[in-house]
Amino acid sequence: MVIARTSEGEIGVLTGHEPTLALLAPGRVTIRGEAGETVIAQVEDGGFLSIDHDRVTVVADTASLVPDSAR
Repeated sequence: MVIARTSEGEIGVLTGHEPTLALLAPGRVTIRGEAGETVIAQVEDGGFLSIDHDRVTVVADTASLVPDSAR
């Protein structure tokens, strides 16, 4: 599962999501794996979110991983 903020609002992406291209707004992108692991990235200046079949691609000029202690 991927949760991200776009210019149209927040989006949640699960396996089998329809192909989509969206403008990514500044904020957090949360990635939850099938085994329960979670990775969070802070996107500073926006970018693009591309969903194609079972793949999500985030393109951003500036992003950084959020450490577990800051969640």
